[in-house]
Amino acid sequence: MTFILIASSVTMVLAVAAGHNNDQKSVTKYMILTIIGGLMFLGCQAWEWTHLHGEHAWWGRNPFPNADGSVASTNFTNFFFTITGFHGFHVFSGVVINIIMLIKNLRGDFARRGHYLMIEKAGLYWHFVDLVWVFVFTCFYLL
Repeated sequence: MTFILIASSVTMVLAVAAGHNNDQKSVTKYMILTIIGGLMFLGCQAWEWTHLHGEHAWWGRNPFPNADGSVASTNFTNFFFTITGFHGFHVFSGVVINIIMLIKNLRGDFARRGHYLMIEKAGLYWHFVDLVWVFVFTCFYLL
């Protein structure tokens, strides 16, 4: 999931760079790749959530066992699902924003204006969401 999100950040950089060069076709290509990356991330997160709950029959049951087999704190479980869910919502919002930017690009809105500043603004949001994931990943998956 982390690799997918970082790769989508790279495609967003390429979309912004193409916008600086007024290259509508390349902006389209890289925005599509960024959107696909976001959707892949969301799909992986949906699989992870389903897997965690699918393995442990009931919603609300703690899916995180400790090494000794005892159940981990429900505080951790609640925190995990709240933070990753909140982040997932922001990724979803970013995908929607990127789809809107793609549509505007395909309609030629940015070419008519002579600049692709909105692609750059959408890119800043996307990079922020990616950066937040690095911290979420570090806190929940590595520590």
